Amino acid sequence: MRIAQRGFSLLEMLIAMAIGAVLMVSVGRFLPLLLEQNLRLQQRVQLQQELQQIVNTLQKALRRAGYCHGQCSGSALTIAASGSCVLLRWDENSNGRWEGVGHSESDYYGYRLRSGQLEMQRGVDECNSSGWEKLSDPAFLTIDTFKLERQGTRLVLQLAGHADSQSVELENWIEGINL
Repeated sequence: MRIAQRGFSLLEMLIAMAIGAVLMVSVGRFLPLLLEQNLRLQQRVQLQQELQQIVNTLQKALRRAGYCHGQCSGSALTIAASGSCVLLRWDENSNGRWEGVGHSESDYYGYRLRSGQLEMQRGVDECNSSGWEKLSDPAFLTIDTFKLERQGTRLVLQLAGHADSQSVELENWIEGINL
């Protein structure tokens, strides 16, 4: 009696191994490109999120500018340094006055672009003072453009930044309700 043989022949196994090797080499070449594209996409998303968070912070502050629950005197919004420094005032504690620069609860705020970073400070009435805090991580994000233009009660905010080879530009129109 003859026993039927099952399985692959040596030739079939060699062909299958050769096809498998070609597939593995092509996947090995494609995978680094795929990982690089994924990294770029993640950087761009993180950059977009960082800039959007900064814009949201600025929008909130700009909408508050000029609010006073009483009689406040002085300018609620000062745009200096060709739009790259903004000084704001609003009555945060609703006591009917803007607390001065030296007060512990000062109602004076400032935002400026300096050395590729957007900085913020409370209790400031000029753009060249010290003690400003960065709003983002300088190791990741560099701000290229920060500009604010006033058109009546409407404000145009332009913000652009880059991280490595990725760059994002944002422009927002803000209605200054209290200006």
